[in-house]
Amino acid sequence: MLFASDLSTLMQPLMRMDIPALPDTALRQIGVQMLWGTLLAAAGWRAGYRLPARWRAGFAALIALCSVVPGPASPAYWLEMAFAAPSWTSALLCGFYLQMQVRQTAGLREDASGTAPAGIPWPWAAAGIALGWVLALDTFALLPLTDSLYGWGFTPLATLVLLLVAASAWLVKPDWATALPMLAIALYVATRLPSGNVWDAVTDPLLWLYLHGAVVLRVWRQLNGRRRRLT
Repeated sequence: MLFASDLSTLMQPLMRMDIPALPDTALRQIGVQMLWGTLLAAAGWRAGYRLPARWRAGFAALIALCSVVPGPASPAYWLEMAFAAPSWTSALLCGFYLQMQVRQTAGLREDASGTAPAGIPWPWAAAGIALGWVLALDTFALLPLTDSLYGWGFTPLATLVLLLVAASAWLVKPDWATALPMLAIALYVATRLPSGNVWDAVTDPLLWLYLHGAVVLRVWRQLNGRRRRLT
């Protein structure tokens, strides 16, 4: 009983949700614009696939610069009002995508270690989809929990648990896919962006929808390829 009491006392600071460590207001404004700028730069690069490489790069850079303009002139301003902020995971994925595209455009081949992501691995895609559904059910109070699961994201314990899970996955298979969640959590710890809640740092609604689409597209391609081989 004494050990349990001492353990409970030690865990209380890690489980407190009433005093969240929120990002500084000015830092959050700049950080959210940079996060949106990274996503929009990747979208701009993809949208300009018919343009020459230099024009694509210029178009993507222009969109990114417009995103950091303060006030309503920035597209990030309106996107934040509609969708809040993207997660660090989304920004890192878009950053990796841009890095890979620039290297391919420059004629640089990726080495065999698989440092550039060719696609989100099945386990991480499934984990992201499952986490999104759990948070969605929590939003509508459909989970049999006394406390809000989203509220737990403000506690240091949630950050610690997620970091341990990501580190364990990296130790099992060290590659870009397992390093990315650790990097996202590390950036969250350093900046508290985008909201001071660790769930918002590792996932967001747009990423959740993208994962659904990516999984459906991959399954359709595999089924279509199998059908062609059989015929």
